[in-house]
Amino acid sequence: MKLEFLTLAEDIIRRSNNKPIIFINLDGNWGDALIRAGAENFFRYFNIPYQHITQKTSVITRNKMLLQARLNNQLVVVNGGGAWCNHYKHGFKLVESIQNRFKFKDLLVLPSTYSENFKIANVTFYRRDHFNSKSAMPDAAFCHDMAFFLHPIEISPLSETDHEGHFFRTDIEASGEIAIPNNNYDLSAQGTIDSKVSGFFEYLSRYKVINTDRLHVAIGSSIMNKTVNLQAGSYFKNKAIFKSSIEPYYPNTRFIE
Repeated sequence: MKLEFLTLAEDIIRRSNNKPIIFINLDGNWGDALIRAGAENFFRYFNIPYQHITQKTSVITRNKMLLQARLNNQLVVVNGGGAWCNHYKHGFKLVESIQNRFKFKDLLVLPSTYSENFKIANVTFYRRDHFNSKSAMPDAAFCHDMAFFLHPIEISPLSETDHEGHFFRTDIEASGEIAIPNNNYDLSAQGTIDSKVSGFFEYLSRYKVINTDRLHVAIGSSIMNKTVNLQAGSYFKNKAIFKSSIEPYYPNTRFIE
């Protein structure tokens, strides 16, 4: 995993021209907060200075920051995730609107899942799987989901108090083929991308076995060395990222067809 993150860091550093990057978060849930926190850890680890535009940043402030960044020829980096797929596509809408208005010479999208081919002028894409996203975006380089840059040493787990926890999604990405247990808890839906990730890990730490179709519940549990049973959601994302980044490194996690 280290090599892919190092390659991504080298690319960002080269493009940044020794200037702080502008890091933009998309909207998201508590699972997406792991992507955000992982990206921030990544920037700190590789000494990449950044200015952060979050969901709480006002439109006026955001536009002022982007205009100044365009005048300073700074690199814009948009956080990754599933915002380029059938259910949402707000990643495309955001990046397209930024480029239409500000025409940055260089904008980079961190590792994401893609359901189709996207082309936007002066935008470099990274994908987070070797399968469907590669077919859709063959020119996009691969790197692991940024949540994998969260190291277990940063987590303060509680003692395991329950054997098995069920964390199945209850939104539009649910497959509709899973019998949801009565004691299910859709953890990712309980927070936002700006929520602290410590509470997410503390909740998972109570359980020895994790059953889920939430990708970042599976990633968080995997890096805590839990026994994880991951199932599919409504599209290819879970299996593609499992095969690309979980199966080779986390033997206690399995994908259930």
